[in-house]
Amino acid sequence: MEKRYVEYTNMLKEKELKSTPQRVAMLGILEQKGHADIEDIYSEIKKEFVSISLATVYKNINTLLEAGIIQEIKVPHKKSKFELKKHKHSHFVCEKCGNVYDVEQPKSIDIELPEGFKPKETSLMLSGICPKCH
Repeated sequence: MEKRYVEYTNMLKEKELKSTPQRVAMLGILEQKGHADIEDIYSEIKKEFVSISLATVYKNINTLLEAGIIQEIKVPHKKSKFELKKHKHSHFVCEKCGNVYDVEQPKSIDIELPEGFKPKETSLMLSGICPKCH
């Protein structure tokens, strides 16, 4: 964990953010869980920082989002989940358990856009039933 602590601290410093124990802990939680919603993060971080408020968790999540350290996964009809920003990939959401899985992003997506549209980013979300729930 010591090595990861240093990596998280460096990640925050690169984005000119203060490396607080709470932020480092949130990054550790996201790495461990892979994908987590605010309530998951809050319940985990309360184990170490008993007096932390939900408002502080929201504030830090927004700060980490704005800095591009983490990203939001908008899950249809469910709470958004968050993950550490990593290689370009897509997501599969299980309609039964709600778990989010990373899947490789297709090399290309052939979508014809009206003239003048210039896409900046592509995000692909698949849904269905995962092997555990099948």
